[in-house]
Amino acid sequence: MTLSRRDALRLLGAGAAATLLPRPAGAIRRPGGEGTRSVDVVVVGAGFAGLCAARALVAGGRRVVVLDARDRVGGRVKAGRIAGQTVDLGGMWVGPSQTRLMTLLREYGIPTTPQYVEGRGLMELHGKRYFGEGEATGFPAAEEAALQRFFSKVRGLVAQVPMEEPWAARRAAEWDRITMEEWIRMEVRNPAIRDLARLMVRGLFTVEPEELSLLFFLYYVRSGNSLEELWGETDAAQAFHVPGSMHQLAGRFGVELHDRLVLDAPVSAIEQDDGGVTITSPAGQWRGRRAIVAVPLPLAGRIRYDPALPSHRDALTQRSPMGSVIKFWVAYREPFWRRRGLSAMVTSDRPPTDGFFDASPPDSSVGLLVGFFEARTAIEWSVRPMDERRALIVRRVADLLGPEGADAMDYVDNDWPSEPWTRGCYGANMGPGVLTSLGPSLRQPVGRIHWAGTETSPVWSGYIEGAIRSGERAAAEVLASGA
Repeated sequence: MTLSRRDALRLLGAGAAATLLPRPAGAIRRPGGEGTRSVDVVVVGAGFAGLCAARALVAGGRRVVVLDARDRVGGRVKAGRIAGQTVDLGGMWVGPSQTRLMTLLREYGIPTTPQYVEGRGLMELHGKRYFGEGEATGFPAAEEAALQRFFSKVRGLVAQVPMEEPWAARRAAEWDRITMEEWIRMEVRNPAIRDLARLMVRGLFTVEPEELSLLFFLYYVRSGNSLEELWGETDAAQAFHVPGSMHQLAGRFGVELHDRLVLDAPVSAIEQDDGGVTITSPAGQWRGRRAIVAVPLPLAGRIRYDPALPSHRDALTQRSPMGSVIKFWVAYREPFWRRRGLSAMVTSDRPPTDGFFDASPPDSSVGLLVGFFEARTAIEWSVRPMDERRALIVRRVADLLGPEGADAMDYVDNDWPSEPWTRGCYGANMGPGVLTSLGPSLRQPVGRIHWAGTETSPVWSGYIEGAIRSGERAAAEVLASGA
């Protein structure tokens, strides 16, 4: 069945319904009463991991169904609206070394725009403010030297971590016994850089430093090449974003999958036997030769498995909690900070936010700032009304960028910890002892069940790039099995 123009536009994230994936005309929604349907492979989750797994399987000639609990595709990539603009309420940036994502954007003709970095940026650390041109920190010599020592120490440790098997590092057990807070206290002497190191942990992992294993931190940095690349803009992880939202790409995938896609279909049970798998959801039951589960680790653990998962795999899902983040956008009639010579790249160790970026459209028709409540602060503010969060952020913008910041024309945010089918962002994290004892279960199939999701990727783990690669890897496993 051919998609209507209206449904296709909604699927692509255009117009007022951009926050939802539309149900395409051929898609199934809670049909019920049709008995068990047969396919080759059932994919659980329509985020980038599940969508890319399904694309690869379809290209390999397999009959596929993709089930998702939400009423949209994209998972942790989600579109929203502010001041007449379509924006990303979830994942949005792409860097030049994220080659699979860059290739797919080019393939679908979706343009990118560079992250705005012109003018002076602001660092607010340990009670002081520093202004630097472009991506320069503006630090005095002592702080700059301390920052470079910190980066150097991290690089030295990261180089010792095998990308595919971080638990096999020579010092893995030692590094997995301590938290990032303990390591920062031991290794970083300068007070401002110590605060910046903690801020980097919150900004990248959306947990507090005392919740994160040093080994997991090093593995994550290894997967993204370096801490400088993860944290930076030009030629780094935040180099580009997509006008009109990254969600457009997920929407294109959804259009192509068409009636292979089933929404509002939370999977409650997966049974497997010698002949295949049976997947149960309120939308019906499917039988396949293999399954790919492509949802966040904690949510994968909430599915009932028969037979039960091996204890090490189940323990991994229990001990890998999601980070906590509320992503916000605030709109102004123009990017007023540019007239003041400011880039609006703000980094702050003062709650509620570690800062924000200028994400205005290329024509500067409206001024847009994007930022985050993270870690403990996100948990604290998740229970508060959005109006209170708006008032707080607007006050901070006015304090940091100028009095015009008090005159915001629009605000929107997305409370990821409150979303029932995500329960947090950006990804699952591991505290001390988890990666060395349970890490080998991340990608290891359990019978006919294969695992995808950005956390399972050794390359760009935690990012859209990692999700894409994980889905393609899981599909390759299934194809190699002959299913």
